[in-house]
Amino acid sequence: MLDRSFLRRVLLPGAGFFLLFGIASAQTPLIYSRSIYNAASYTPAGLPGGGIAQGSLFSLFGTNLGPTAGVSVNAFPLQTTLGGTSISIVQGATTVAAIPVYVGASQINAIMPSNAPLGAASVQITYNGHRSNFAPVRIVTTSFGVYTALGTGLGPAIVQNFINASTQPVNSTTAVAQPGQSATLWGTGLGPIQAADNIAPPVGNIPNIKVEVFVGGVSAPVLYSGRAPCCSGSDQVVFTIPTNAPTGCWVPIYVRTNGTAISNFVTMAIGPGASTCTTDVLPQITAGFIGAKSIGQAFTMRAATHHDVGVRSPIDTTADYHVSFAFAPHDETFLFNPAISFPPSGTCTVYTHQGDLLGGDMLPSMEPTTMPLDMGAPFLLTGPNGTKTLTSTFTGANAGYLGGAVSSLLSSTLFLDPGSYTVQGFGGLGVGPFTTNFTIPTPLNWTNRLTTTTVPRTQPLSVSWTGGDSGQVVAIVGFGEDLPTASSAVFACIAPKGANSFTVPTDILANLPATRPNPLQSKDIIYVLTLAGSSVETINATGLDVGLTSFFSILGKTVVLQ
Repeated sequence: MLDRSFLRRVLLPGAGFFLLFGIASAQTPLIYSRSIYNAASYTPAGLPGGGIAQGSLFSLFGTNLGPTAGVSVNAFPLQTTLGGTSISIVQGATTVAAIPVYVGASQINAIMPSNAPLGAASVQITYNGHRSNFAPVRIVTTSFGVYTALGTGLGPAIVQNFINASTQPVNSTTAVAQPGQSATLWGTGLGPIQAADNIAPPVGNIPNIKVEVFVGGVSAPVLYSGRAPCCSGSDQVVFTIPTNAPTGCWVPIYVRTNGTAISNFVTMAIGPGASTCTTDVLPQITAGFIGAKSIGQAFTMRAATHHDVGVRSPIDTTADYHVSFAFAPHDETFLFNPAISFPPSGTCTVYTHQGDLLGGDMLPSMEPTTMPLDMGAPFLLTGPNGTKTLTSTFTGANAGYLGGAVSSLLSSTLFLDPGSYTVQGFGGLGVGPFTTNFTIPTPLNWTNRLTTTTVPRTQPLSVSWTGGDSGQVVAIVGFGEDLPTASSAVFACIAPKGANSFTVPTDILANLPATRPNPLQSKDIIYVLTLAGSSVETINATGLDVGLTSFFSILGKTVVLQ
């Protein structure tokens, strides 16, 4: 048996060491992995647009980075220490100090100096004498990010409609801009300036930086591209909305600098009137969303994907699904949900995300912010292959698998073949009973699907199809995911109605990451899908202002992004 005095001599000093270690660790700043972003776009570092520009504002996240009660600067000149926190940018023997404008325990916003070294570097935080770990950062000359109203880098931009010098409302679905009107876009990352970054910035275009603005894919005249006079690190881009720009509630806009650097894609509302906007893709849903009406949708989908990248031999998988939901959105100024805030026909948008979108992660703003409406017992779906119960997963929503098939297997449990269908709801506390008939049409044929394998991101991507439903709306959606850096990008293009082909521009492909030499470290896939068409029928039920059925035909193809 061990002597108790021996235990005291060994364990108590050790306990003291671990106590002191715990106290020291609690005070040591920690920068989280993959947590340094452009302060406006939040584009992940693993994507082409994820660099931090000289002279721009960046955000980083962690623990013990600064005081619990956050501190902001409020006067010039700015200092290199704020609230006991300083930030070092280190590249080899070169060290420069970033300029903090906000510091708190979990977040820092700072200006990357205009003289910061280009290329791979490291960031280190010092708070009250304690130094953090080093975190990697890629410093570039220009990489513009647009501020958004929701603070996520997605959705409605911070863009002001210019009416006159004293009247410049922030654009929204209730403050709509018109073609030919000027507007001011706010962001950060145009590039370095010759003046000091810690004083009020000079007025004027950033030298040696070519700035272009695109509104719904249409080039817009740029009137000014430089620092905002009020704010170090923040930029303004003043442009004129082209007279031939598309209209809609969520028209995509983006900025291209020096011909190749693509900003985050954001939206603005453009229409013929100052207070109204519409969209031509499922306009009933848009009207209900903007009008804070109760919305319900019961849709089915068949997804068929050809896998020939990262597999020993090609394989085709097909699966049928159903999803139903009902909710009443808030009456908000800046409405946006990537699942229903469609860009206008003939345009494209891009979303970026730190995470795995194909693995089940959701983009910001996709989850409802209101409680779902109770639709009661699971729906019944009846069609040519019999009747299925649409299993409920949680109150207010049904979602599930209806059947599938794999090319290498003989058996198939597919359910959603073309034909006539009836969906029946039995009513709940929020939505009353209903019976709705709809038709699943013969799906389109993606004609150049098998030859779409290698996709150079510096060349336009052409997609063509035949057949399908006469009233269909065709969307082209592409995912690019870099698994080692957990960085995802997805583009979505809506083809003009009646079109049989669409060409995805290079700017849309620019922020998708290249496929890794080991394709298992990437997930890259293109989808061609149909929205709307003859499957859209009205659901008439108490509790719903807008109710629709719809069917999505989804054809997928794995690709290599070069």
